[in-house]
Amino acid sequence: MIDRVTSALRAVLNRLSAWKGSCFYALVRLQDAFAAWNPRGDRFWTTIAGDSWSGFRDPTNLTRWTKGFLYAHLALVLGRLCFRAVEQAEGSLELPTAIRIISIALQLLVFYGSCVLVPVWTRRANHNARQLGACGMTFTPGWAAAWYFLPPGLFWKPYEVMTEIWRASVDPTDWEGRRGSPLVGWWWALWLAVTWGEFLVYGVAKLMLEPADAQTVGGAVRLAGLVLHLPMTLFLLTIVIKVHRLQVGHYDGDRS
Repeated sequence: MIDRVTSALRAVLNRLSAWKGSCFYALVRLQDAFAAWNPRGDRFWTTIAGDSWSGFRDPTNLTRWTKGFLYAHLALVLGRLCFRAVEQAEGSLELPTAIRIISIALQLLVFYGSCVLVPVWTRRANHNARQLGACGMTFTPGWAAAWYFLPPGLFWKPYEVMTEIWRASVDPTDWEGRRGSPLVGWWWALWLAVTWGEFLVYGVAKLMLEPADAQTVGGAVRLAGLVLHLPMTLFLLTIVIKVHRLQVGHYDGDRS
């Protein structure tokens, strides 16, 4: 049994190692491409991936897009749960090919759109918190976005980033004396459970159970993960809306 668990953990570490290498390779290739193109001089890459913005940047449109994709994600998850409920009641359903293609395309669009918009929104929120007067923040805007993708920090750094943004948005001038929100903790705990819980549980089940039993466990875990997507996304939506309102409120108050 110990050998099987060790093998499962080794498989997880190998996957993380490969992911880390791919992420860094992609970042380096992208930076090299911009350096070769260099349409605006040496500062172009810094503007895209660094922290060279100055002044408070209106987050309204970015927040609207981020919320829209998160609401779309909620709708798709609810649709998949309803479809599964119908299948349980009436047996397996065969959808027309066109509907299946559209469904898959929508899921991919919403998934990858959210994977881009949430880090970009996080970067903007970090930047604006600094512009509102939050000094001494641990994470720069660039790293606030990058930690969503870089292991092993992706397991805890985004939680720290969002907690810091929340505190700095509540009180930019005395953010270190503020406490974080439990919303951030619940969101991140659910994200870990949804993202890695299914992989770990199903991986261990495949090693320790018969194939048929492992498939049963995998189906149950996937269903549980789908259900957990609902509160996870709602927590993230609440964080995005609250931080946006706090930052815009501080900015409008400073101007008046």
